[in-house]
Amino acid sequence: MIDLFVWLALGLIVLLAGGRWMDRGARQQRFLRILGGGWGFLFLGVVLGPMASGIVSEDRLATAQPILLLLLAWCGAVVGLQCQWALIRAIPRPLWRWIAADFFLCLLGGAVAATALSGAWQQEPSAAGQLVLAGTAASIAIGWNPESRSLGIRSNQASLKLARFVQVGAGALAIGSVLVSSLSLQIAHLDSSGVAVMAPSAGLWALALEAAAVAAVALVAVAIVRDSREDDARTTLVVVGALALLAGVAVSCGGSGLFSGLLIGATIAASRTRASTLAAFISRGEPVVAAGLFLFAGLLLRVPAEPVVCLWLVIAAVVIALARDILKPLVMALALGADAPAQLHSLPASRAVVRQAPLVIVVLLAFSVQDRSGLASELLTLGTLVALGSIALTALRPPQDDLKDDRA
Repeated sequence: MIDLFVWLALGLIVLLAGGRWMDRGARQQRFLRILGGGWGFLFLGVVLGPMASGIVSEDRLATAQPILLLLLAWCGAVVGLQCQWALIRAIPRPLWRWIAADFFLCLLGGAVAATALSGAWQQEPSAAGQLVLAGTAASIAIGWNPESRSLGIRSNQASLKLARFVQVGAGALAIGSVLVSSLSLQIAHLDSSGVAVMAPSAGLWALALEAAAVAAVALVAVAIVRDSREDDARTTLVVVGALALLAGVAVSCGGSGLFSGLLIGATIAASRTRASTLAAFISRGEPVVAAGLFLFAGLLLRVPAEPVVCLWLVIAAVVIALARDILKPLVMALALGADAPAQLHSLPASRAVVRQAPLVIVVLLAFSVQDRSGLASELLTLGTLVALGSIALTALRPPQDDLKDDRA
């Protein structure tokens, strides 16, 4: 049965997220600039969802899942488009050190967190359960928010250099986050009863099938748009059809579409043909896709019924946000070393690494597609609290005028 409310809501999202007036309003208000992303749509989702008014019920959410799968595949494609050889070759060695340090330390932190939490989560801890937790925890910790304009970036050369490092590093780590999450949740997954099951062979075969589907779809899509103009409506149909097809293949393989989207985005980015038409269209759809994903995140948020569990979620969010506030700038300084800009910690862009990457919400949404135990919804709540906490810590320190040193 077709639920007209779902499609009315989708149309409203497209109209709101696609309007330039929202961007202008965000630029005029510092609070909105710092908050960034699609947090307004997440709060709207909470209000409309089962946790508040219940206007969007569980049944309606199930009806709308194909839309969520398409949005996840599209978001994965946006991340994958950053795999351009020119961009990769242009990354300087100090930034590679910073990217590698953040990635591997977050993997280590995820493994430690999984070991500590697996006993509380499952009565009989298993390797599969620890892998699910480790992969999810690491993908949450990896990277940072690439947006730095709201922090008061000026034309100082050192500040602009660090802001560029922050943006490029966040893009590279976003790819790593998606890969870690996708690999761990295919090798080990949760069944309907919440029991973790280890299936490495089946998981790797599923990823291989997704990769094969991506190769076939990419060839067909590029062939179709080869003779199309950039404004040709055919491009719209090709992108939507290709991503919908890949999302369907991914779900049949036990995935969510995020990994398939990443692969086709990387394929398009590496192509030297007229695939640039596809890349431009996918990039232009990013604001609408982000708004839709944040709305779904709000709809899927769940607060545990037990007060003790709620308290632990809040405590964990505060601890993780404070840990980011301490460790992320420390890792940045140690990794950059002598190549760091002068007065590194006084530069406003250095505060950007404290804020959690918005992609974390997307990764946890992808987990919710594969999860039937309810764990993903609780982790989504935790991830949202950590993100808001890290934003608050950044906002408590107002942007500094990094030109003041030049005036002295």
